[in-house]
Amino acid sequence: MKHKSTMPNSKLMTTTFPITVLLHLFFIVLSIYNIFIKDSTIAISLSIFSLIIFNSMLTLTIMHI
Repeated sequence: MKHKSTMPNSKLMTTTFPITVLLHLFFIVLSIYNIFIKDSTIAISLSIFSLIIFNSMLTLTIMHI
């Protein structure tokens, strides 16, 4: 009886994981940059909100492996 693997294709994971992490890190850095540069309260609030979202998405991506 063959055992079916529940893990995704490892080759696919090795190619998509760095791209996903780099994309999340880019948006995290962009959010931090906007917090320091913008003067508008709405822009700062949206940047903080996006920072929270992208940090949680990055954590979920890393924990998925």
